[in-house]
Amino acid sequence: MFGFGVAELVVVLAIVLFMFGWGRLSQLGNNFRSAIRNFKLMAQGGEEIDVTPTAPDETARKESHHVG
Repeated sequence: MFGFGVAELVVVLAIVLFMFGWGRLSQLGNNFRSAIRNFKLMAQGGEEIDVTPTAPDETARKESHHVG
């Protein structure tokens, strides 16, 4: 596979985890899965796209708990 060995793949995985962290990485995975699902639907002629957010925005969460 492109000349990558186990050591190179482990280094790349460690760099990705360091850059994004576990929580952000799972959110990116969910978004990627949703994008692939929407692409398949559009390729098959589907008319509707799922655009519901998977997690609320940080600012919306902070504002909703603010007592004013």
